[in-house]
Amino acid sequence: RASNLASKLESLTSMLMLDPQKQYADVVIEVLPTQLIPDDNERKVLRVRLVMKEGVKYFDPVYLFDEGS
Repeated sequence: RASNLASKLESLTSMLMLDPQKQYADVVIEVLPTQLIPDDNERKVLRVRLVMKEGVKYFDPVYLFDEGS
């Protein structure tokens, strides 16, 4: 139950503090739990999502890793 509460608190914090700032960012890096390991409670493996705003001068899209890496 404590981990469920912590997860909900983390989501609420993100929604209230981080999400509003995304509209001003040129790049957002999201660190999320993996989807490769079912029921991963240790969270030693994470997935990363890089979101870049289009049309920013001198910004070239980057390629990190393919899906599933």
